[in-house]
Amino acid sequence: MRIRARINSGRGSRLLANQNMARIISLAALLLGCLYLNPAYALLGAMMVRLFSSGNPFPVFSKYGKKSLQAAIIILGFTIGFQTLLSSANQYALATIIYICFLLSVGSLMWWIFRLDKKEATLITGGTAICGGTAIATLSPIIDARPRQIGGAMALVFVLNAVALILFPYIGVFLNLSQEEFGAWVALAIHDTSSVVATAAIYGEESAAVATTVKLGRTLFLVPLAFVVALIFRSKKAKFEIPWFVLGFMLAALVGTLVSMPVDLQGALTFISKLLLVFALWVIGCEIDRDTLRSTSPGVFYFGLGLWAVAASSALFLIRLF
Repeated sequence: MRIRARINSGRGSRLLANQNMARIISLAALLLGCLYLNPAYALLGAMMVRLFSSGNPFPVFSKYGKKSLQAAIIILGFTIGFQTLLSSANQYALATIIYICFLLSVGSLMWWIFRLDKKEATLITGGTAICGGTAIATLSPIIDARPRQIGGAMALVFVLNAVALILFPYIGVFLNLSQEEFGAWVALAIHDTSSVVATAAIYGEESAAVATTVKLGRTLFLVPLAFVVALIFRSKKAKFEIPWFVLGFMLAALVGTLVSMPVDLQGALTFISKLLLVFALWVIGCEIDRDTLRSTSPGVFYFGLGLWAVAASSALFLIRLF
């Protein structure tokens, strides 16, 4: 009994030491992201720690990630003139509509080719065309999706967002995209709002402003999509509320236009917004574990990867066209 107790005690000590090391490395990744104002460092560092550790090193922060992202977007609104917001929204409105309709059609065709489960295909297509995890969470009760199907779609979105965060800024430089072009491109080509804003912020402040405006406009198309999916699946569970932070962003942009802010204050707000964005991506990285990645089947992965490739290339074509 004493020997077994000693063994258990030794295992407990090693586990505690590993958890402490995971916390230290994860915090270092967050600090690095804050120092360079680069969300990619925070996301990748936290994700690597999470994949090789026994659990989330900071579970207490899980509930603050989404709130941090929403606050970052609202604060960013103060630095964007309402006129600029309307201009970007109007300029890319037609491109957004064409993009969404095209991607939904391609997703339906690929579902027939891949012979994928209809519910899984619906979640991935809706998430790719509109707004990633938010679309998946909205559509899943409408189509009565199983937890495994929801988890697989969510995991795929997380992985592809992380890839986009790393690769897209380099692609933008290689293609010599302007700040506005890059912002509009990532706003269409990347799934989640957090990754859109983070990727655009790496490229530049103007890019982040355009990306946020176009992406939030794209998110609103989730309303008609939810009702169309409800009709297809003959469901009566179609419920959707406009995210409050979208309205907050628009109100902040209006205030920023009506109230003349000192340049130093605008710079401080931009800095705070970037810090909150780094923290939000760090929290997301802390939640991506091996079980999350395993929940994606090969068929779902190839379907989502192929549809995302079509999304990125078609979005770039439309941005260059408009």
